[in-house]
Amino acid sequence: MQFRHSGKLRFEDPIGNRFRWGRFDSWQAGNTGIFLLHDLQQLRGLVGTFAEVALDLVAYSSDQVIFHSPPEGFLWGKTNSEGLITFALIKSPYWYRLLYDLREIVYMQWDEGAEQGEGEWIPAVQDFPLPAAGGRAIEIHADGRVKIRNA
Repeated sequence: MQFRHSGKLRFEDPIGNRFRWGRFDSWQAGNTGIFLLHDLQQLRGLVGTFAEVALDLVAYSSDQVIFHSPPEGFLWGKTNSEGLITFALIKSPYWYRLLYDLREIVYMQWDEGAEQGEGEWIPAVQDFPLPAAGGRAIEIHADGRVKIRNA
């Protein structure tokens, strides 16, 4: 698979949204993308141990919810200006399967312009579940604190 060699994939969904996936370790502080998870166990690698109420919130939320949380481990100190990282648990069957097959946390960024020479866009058969702008956002903390945010 292309991802194993290059560490990147570029998609275009049926409604014309374009976005890039990269390896978890390619993320850098200041990036504005989202970590995509397909399993709650991956959440521990990003943000450490969580209160049950916070885990339930992630587990039972819809695909369209984006979460913000303080990071854990090597991501500490490499956050956005608010000291948080952004992630989403993808449950939509088509996108879940792609993430599952990659077997790692993926970092996604919306395409902000056509760049030449980077390869072809992979046509997706299903709309990507996260909205490119707007949507629902929730800030969660390991101790169970929750805050509804504007996305």
